[in-house]
Amino acid sequence: MMRPMSESSKSQPAVCLLIGTFHPRVGGGETHARLLSRELKALGTPIFVLTRKHEPGLPSRDEVDGVELRRVGPSGFPRFGKYLMIPAALRALIQARNEFDIIYVCGLRVLGIAGILAGLLLHKRVVLRAEACGEWSGGFFFTGAGNTERKLNPFLRIALALRNRLYRRADQFLAISRVIHNEFSTGGLPDTQITTITNGIDFQSFQPVSPERRAQLRADFGLNNSFVFAYSGKLNRGKGLEMLLRAWRNVAASHPSAHLLLIGAGGTQFLSCEHELRSFVEENALQTSVTFTGYTNRVAEYLCASDAFVFPSESEALGLALIEAMACGLPSLASATGGILDIVTDQENGRLLPVGDENAWQTAMSELMQTPEQATQWAAAGAASVKKRFAIREIAIQHQQLFRSLQTK
Repeated sequence: MMRPMSESSKSQPAVCLLIGTFHPRVGGGETHARLLSRELKALGTPIFVLTRKHEPGLPSRDEVDGVELRRVGPSGFPRFGKYLMIPAALRALIQARNEFDIIYVCGLRVLGIAGILAGLLLHKRVVLRAEACGEWSGGFFFTGAGNTERKLNPFLRIALALRNRLYRRADQFLAISRVIHNEFSTGGLPDTQITTITNGIDFQSFQPVSPERRAQLRADFGLNNSFVFAYSGKLNRGKGLEMLLRAWRNVAASHPSAHLLLIGAGGTQFLSCEHELRSFVEENALQTSVTFTGYTNRVAEYLCASDAFVFPSESEALGLALIEAMACGLPSLASATGGILDIVTDQENGRLLPVGDENAWQTAMSELMQTPEQATQWAAAGAASVKKRFAIREIAIQHQQLFRSLQTK
């Protein structure tokens, strides 16, 4: 455990949120960190964000939603950027040592090293938060799958053991779902060192719209006469999108009015499969039934213009995109894996489907189009269930309580 930090006269401990990528990069982790830092500041917590300058043109100092943002190098290196960021992040933490009491690391696979070392040197509290399955167990070594069943080679096994030995010096580990909590526990962490606080969304931004507004959005997006299935998120490997398009090929052949909306992009990210997805659509003449939006800040509008949501991830720590879609009133089909099981109860507020089962997904999409009463029931139950648990203001309050408890230890 970290040594006690110096006394602070602040009513709220000051926080440095350390994360590998942040705005303008868009993804579940980045979006949640942005919302959380905004809400924490609104609640009176002094906070700044320390992240990587993942693109050369980004300024070293910035402000997002009223929260100070500091970026360090190096730019580029989509696969190894987080590793190369460790020295710069450690140096920045040391330089800013009088500006924070707690280092909150979002994504512990490698940046936790900088957080823990800074905590030891500066006598600061450290909280390590897992963004994905496999970050503690080592499953992240197997790109995109979150699969911990494969064996690590001896070098990686030793590296992981040494890293985790260092990480045990953290004051607290934060789990965003049961699957992450179980991973920590199975890995030998005591329950007293684990806190579960889920992710949250802004329900002002994600909510159903009026029938008139929905009709206008569908007209704007050219979706008037279609039954629209939407996916939102990164177009990356591990999201099940390759399987989804294979299933969609048969759905589109049987249902001419069906349309698939892929909201988001892969861009230059290491795990991107956007090029492969676009090639598959062209090779199978699916251009009229599949739309790629690319990067967009109109995610909520696209969701509100859609009829259903599909979330075929192979591994998922939670699934903010799924929560956003359910908040917008969409009946949802999702993989029965990871943190998704904390969100969807099969046949009650949505449908859970086997991971990677092309036939099951094809059948489920076809059945949903033919059972509007079922779709309406799932949509209403889904919206009600997520509103009870995932409001970002309540999530921020839970973070404040955690930070205060660490300050008084």
